[in-house]
Amino acid sequence: MEIRRGQQLIENGTKQAIIEFEFERYEIFVFQGNLSEFDILIKYKKDGSRIRTPKHIHWVVDVLMKMQGNEELTKRFLHMIHICWNRCTPLDNNDYDTLKELIIRGESVVIIEDYEDLNAYGEYDVEFLYVLMELLAVQEKTNRADAYMFGSIIEQLLEVDRDIFKIVSTAGFRGR
Repeated sequence: MEIRRGQQLIENGTKQAIIEFEFERYEIFVFQGNLSEFDILIKYKKDGSRIRTPKHIHWVVDVLMKMQGNEELTKRFLHMIHICWNRCTPLDNNDYDTLKELIIRGESVVIIEDYEDLNAYGEYDVEFLYVLMELLAVQEKTNRADAYMFGSIIEQLLEVDRDIFKIVSTAGFRGR
């Protein structure tokens, strides 16, 4: 993964990325959000395609595919992500250095190399998935300190008798 200062523009060139993460096939862009002072807006694209806003359902489907391939390793990965979720605190700054440190510090907890076998399953590689999930978690907690949806989905995925329909329903919830 390459981490660089933001260059990508959105909203007719009026908003520039704060930080960008480049992976083999994907790029993640983080912009200033609109919900709070330190809100972040996360976007990504694959191989030069159009920029998309990630939804929980995107990573959930990928994780379910990884579980089909190697459930034990996927659950170990999710357990580490759950630890990151529990430690996650709202951002007190959303500048380049803060966001870079968030990801680098997290990768000292979630050792990506331990989960690389999961790259054989699903769409996303585990490093992309980790960065995306870490950013989504901190975004959620920054905008609402008592947020629970991200953590709830992970807990549901870790259940022995997980209810896929409930997981997909929660991940696809679009709040009103």
